[in-house]
Amino acid sequence: MATAMENRRHPRIHREESLSLTLLPSGSLSVSPDDRLYLTSHDVSLAGISVELPAPIKPNTDVELWVALLEEHGTYHLYGTIAWCAAPEGQLLAGIALDLERADGRLWAAHFDNDGFFND
Repeated sequence: MATAMENRRHPRIHREESLSLTLLPSGSLSVSPDDRLYLTSHDVSLAGISVELPAPIKPNTDVELWVALLEEHGTYHLYGTIAWCAAPEGQLLAGIALDLERADGRLWAAHFDNDGFFND
């Protein structure tokens, strides 16, 4: 049986980044500031980010993110979809699959080398 590590498309690195996450309700054109969560990342990769959550989020929920990278790498406006939500070891996490074709997705991708490793 393949492990989760073997199924990953890109390497993950543990990084605590500040981000705001907005849930995008289906069919809604406006999102109120109350819908925004302020979170910390657990790890990042080229195509995804896992975040620590205060409450569960359903998989397949579309989200909008603003990620502020440390070391003055800037702030990135990204879109994605909740791929999974679970509580390994008692900590509630969600994995967000990023849509690199929208907003700052290509600028985000520029921080990773050809093998998917983050370039500082």
